[in-house]
Amino acid sequence: MKGLGQGLPKVFLQTGDCFFGVQPTLVTTVLGSCLAVTIHAPAVGMGCICHAFLPDSSDAKRGSHDPQICRYVDTALQNMLETMDKMGVPRRDLVIKMFGGASGIAVKGVESSSYNIGRRNVEMARKLLRFARLDVRVDDVGGSQGRKLMFHTQTGEVWVKKLRQMDYDALGRDTPGIKL
Repeated sequence: MKGLGQGLPKVFLQTGDCFFGVQPTLVTTVLGSCLAVTIHAPAVGMGCICHAFLPDSSDAKRGSHDPQICRYVDTALQNMLETMDKMGVPRRDLVIKMFGGASGIAVKGVESSSYNIGRRNVEMARKLLRFARLDVRVDDVGGSQGRKLMFHTQTGEVWVKKLRQMDYDALGRDTPGIKL
């Protein structure tokens, strides 16, 4: 991934954050069971990405405070789509990609378990996007490996590197990945 996005501003996306790039930016994040969804508007060269931790904000909404919007898949997607609407981008022009949602070590071998947050994150995103009549153009979800992700907000290109356990300790190194 050496040389990618050279000269661009770089942002590291933390868990529970969203980033909306109206200027070309290279956004990097690391995913396990969390889900990243990228939404790109090719005609205007804008893109956004979320790093959602949990599938559903309804439990948090019952509490006394508003949920952190991008912490949850449902509210992150709603926020990103509404932002694109406000920017005047027709939904039919959006290119959507989805990454992450690994089962993680804690539930390895029980992929159908309700504890599998990664699977539940992916299912929530697919459900909401289907409801909005939007297709996921590219996805790399599930499995038991983490992913390092780089997203170019202007072009919509995404580079993904699957992580082995030892890779988590060496995330700063330049390592090859695949472009999706």
